[in-house]
Amino acid sequence: EIARQLQFSILPTSVPEFNNLRVAATYLPMTAVAGDFYEFLAVDQHRAGFLVADVSGHGVPAALIASMIKVAAQSVTAWADDPGEVLRRLSGILSGQLRGQFVSAAYLWIDTEAHRARYSAAGHPPLLCWRASTGELQRIESNGMLFGVMPDAEYPVCDVALETGDRILM
Repeated sequence: EIARQLQFSILPTSVPEFNNLRVAATYLPMTAVAGDFYEFLAVDQHRAGFLVADVSGHGVPAALIASMIKVAAQSVTAWADDPGEVLRRLSGILSGQLRGQFVSAAYLWIDTEAHRARYSAAGHPPLLCWRASTGELQRIESNGMLFGVMPDAEYPVCDVALETGDRILM
């Protein structure tokens, strides 16, 4: 119960509000204690980063690593507009702390004034983008290595143009 409370305490208590962007988040772990995590890196009313991560395994060890990701995420806000650098730095911070566990992560930077997003991932499932103008669903993949495999891995970045009404699922 203490581990479950710890895990929920590291998640955002609300979603940030932005101009021209609606954000929704839900958290439904499969077990009482898991290693799932998300965070918002809001810069202003038009720009923000969105981080999701999944620690391998379940239970207290996974929840503790998720809490480390929370702390590490606060130290990379200066690079919030560069998904590849955010993930590279998070991987470097966590590399000596994972003790045989792995973390998949995805980071999305959205700039509503420029109508664009930048995306990168570390062994995470693809970003899904539903295009309002065409009704098309796109899988956007830009993956590097899981955290915990190579501390100096590179994370490629994909630029995504956004139009009014588009929806993104991480």
